[in-house]
Amino acid sequence: MASLRFSVTFLFFSLWVVEAHTSRKLISTKEQEVQNNSHLLKDGEFEDPTLYMFFKINDLKKGTKLPIYFNKNDLRKVPPLLTRQEADLIPFTKSKLDFLLNHFSISKDSPQAKAMKETLVRCNYKAIEGEYKFCGTSLESMLDLAKKTIASNADLKVMTTKVMVPSQHTINYALHNYTFAEAPKELVGIKMLGCHRMPYPYVVYYCHGHKSGTKVFEVNLVTDDGKHRVVGPAVCHMNTSMWNVDHEAFKVLKIEPRSAPVCHFFPLDNIVWVAK
Repeated sequence: MASLRFSVTFLFFSLWVVEAHTSRKLISTKEQEVQNNSHLLKDGEFEDPTLYMFFKINDLKKGTKLPIYFNKNDLRKVPPLLTRQEADLIPFTKSKLDFLLNHFSISKDSPQAKAMKETLVRCNYKAIEGEYKFCGTSLESMLDLAKKTIASNADLKVMTTKVMVPSQHTINYALHNYTFAEAPKELVGIKMLGCHRMPYPYVVYYCHGHKSGTKVFEVNLVTDDGKHRVVGPAVCHMNTSMWNVDHEAFKVLKIEPRSAPVCHFFPLDNIVWVAK
């Protein structure tokens, strides 16, 4: 357990270091993003590149080419990572929103306040049938909850999306066409939790998974020019019958809501926990 804590701590440190060394290379304005991505967008498609994380299960084969946006957050916008001792001193509930806004000096009518409210509401949603979920407000709490939720006595492993380039100075986080360089490898017989960083004054991860009906893959992708290679996890939700009919994935994939599996990659600051 101690070695896992060290590995996860090093993972968080690595995510922050990479952002520190590459933040100047990030696209700084929406206009630049649209300009850089225009050659990949067609009439009727979505102009928000962050939506290009979804794909269909039939795409999971060597040689398939997809437009994908592996976004990276600006270091200046990365909130602090609290210890459990620090996080436990701060209430984490919608009923204390006014107190929290005052505590963090955030205006009640600001976009930040709205984002905080949405995070608190989402973290308190009741899990749908067959789902497990929680929000981790510190590294220690996320690790303990992940182990309690899916690991039992098994070992937890951490998976993240990694961009590999000849030099950090050549990283470009714009939308690219990526091709599966090899056949995706399915990780059979495992439980998984996908943890997504939520908008909040400090680091909060929303983690969720399903007791069945989810397939996890290791993927290896490469850009057309061969300069960007991405390795990491991808997940396919085989049963979407309980999903919100307005879920953005149905619109992006142009499929009838709740009618087919939905697959997606993970942004660079997401964490995937897996266990046998």
